[in-house]
Amino acid sequence: MGANAKGAKVKKILAAAGLILLVIIVIGLGVRTFLNYHHGKKLEHYLAEQKASGRLVDISKLASPCRDVDNGALWWKAAESLFILEQGDKSLLALVSDFSDWKPFSTEDKIKLKALLDRNRKVIELIVEASAKPCFRYGDLQKPVLERQLPDFSLMIQATRLLIIDALFKGEDEQIDKALDEMLQGLAFARLCSDEPLLINFQISMANARLLLYNLNRLMSEAKAPVPTPALINIMKALDSETWRKAMVRAFKAEYGRFCFGTYELVQKGELLPDINSVGWRGRLANWWKRPALKSEVIWVSEQYQKMIEAAELPFYKSEKEMILGGGKDIPSKYKLARLILPRIYTVVVKEATLEAMIDAARIGLACLIYRNQYGKYPEKISDLLPDILKEEPLDPFTGQSLIYRTKEDGFIVYSPGTNQKDDNGKMSEMTQLVMDKDDDWSWRQNW
Repeated sequence: MGANAKGAKVKKILAAAGLILLVIIVIGLGVRTFLNYHHGKKLEHYLAEQKASGRLVDISKLASPCRDVDNGALWWKAAESLFILEQGDKSLLALVSDFSDWKPFSTEDKIKLKALLDRNRKVIELIVEASAKPCFRYGDLQKPVLERQLPDFSLMIQATRLLIIDALFKGEDEQIDKALDEMLQGLAFARLCSDEPLLINFQISMANARLLLYNLNRLMSEAKAPVPTPALINIMKALDSETWRKAMVRAFKAEYGRFCFGTYELVQKGELLPDINSVGWRGRLANWWKRPALKSEVIWVSEQYQKMIEAAELPFYKSEKEMILGGGKDIPSKYKLARLILPRIYTVVVKEATLEAMIDAARIGLACLIYRNQYGKYPEKISDLLPDILKEEPLDPFTGQSLIYRTKEDGFIVYSPGTNQKDDNGKMSEMTQLVMDKDDDWSWRQNW
C-alpha cells in the first residue's frame, strides 16, 4: 500500500512538472510568435521607409542606360575569349606587382614576356578600345547576384599586368608618348570596370588602378629624357580621386540594396544565412528560434550600413570616426550578421583611401616635374606649386594634413603615411595594418 501511494505521488509530481513544462513551452512559443510578427512588421515598415526616402534602391536603378555600341564589357568579353596564358605566365606577369621595389627584367624574362605579349597583342588592343567606351555592363543587373554573369576578375588582373609590361617596354624603346598613353588607357579601363555598380567590380578596379599608378611612376622615373609639360598636364587631368570615391559610394548603395532585399527574403523564408548558423536540423531549429532577433538585427545593421555609406562620401580623415563600427570595434557580440558585413565595408573604404593617397601623391609628383621643366629644379616645398601648377594642395586622405615631401639635389619623394599614420620614409607594401603593422606609405618618387 505504501509503495502504491508513493507511485501515485510520483505520478502526480511528474504530471504537474509536465504540465508546467507544457505551459512554459506554450508561453515561449507564444512569445516567440508575437516577437516574430512584431519584428517582421517592424522590418517591413523600415524597408518601406528606406524605399520611400530613396536610400534603398534596386541595383538596376543605379546604372545608367548602356547601349551595346557604348558597352566596354563587350570588348572585354572578346578579350577574355582570346587571352592565352601558358604555364609560368602568371609568375612573369607578377613581376610588375612588387610594391617594395622596381626591379629590372632579366634578359631571359624579357624574351619570355615579349613572347607573351605577341601571343596576346589583340587582348591589349581590345582593352584600349574598351577604355574609350562610356559604360560597362557585363551581366544582367535585373538578375539576382548569384545568377548574374560576372567578368573573369583573375584574367582582368592579368590583362592589366600585360598592358603595364607592354607600356614599360615601349618606355625602354624611348616611345615614352605611346607608353604614357597606354598607361592612361589602362587607368581609363580600370575606372570603366567600376561603372557596373557591384562592389566586387569596384574592388578589382581599385587594385588595378593602384598597380597602374605604381608602374606609371616607374615608367616616368626610368624615362631617358624629361617628359614634356603638355604630357604631364594631360596625365594630371586624368587623375581624379573624387571619381573613385563616387564610384565606391554607388557600389555601397547597390550592395546595401542587395543586403536589405536579399537578407529580408532569406529571413522571411527561414533559410540559413552563411557564417551565422550551423547546418543540419539543429541549425534550422536555432535559425527558426532566432528569426525574430535576426529581423531586429537586420534593421540595426542596415542603420549602421547607411551611416557608413554617408560617411564614405567624405575624405577618410573626416569619416573614420563614423567607420569605427566597421573596424569591428563596439559591435555587440550577439550581432553575428553585423560582424560579417560591416568590417568588409570598412576594408573597402581604407583601400579606396589608399588609392586616393596614391593619386594625390602622383598629382603632386607630376606638378613637381612640371616645375622642374619650368625652373630647372624641383620645388623646395609643395606650396611652391600653388596656384600656377596646382590650383589647390591635395591633402592626405588619412591625416587631412599635407603629404610628406622631401627633396635631394636630383630627386624628390612625396607620400602619405597610410593607415597606420606612421612615417616609414615612403616605403610601400600591399599589406596594411588591417593584417599586421607594416610599411604602408603611399608614394610618388623621382630619383629617390
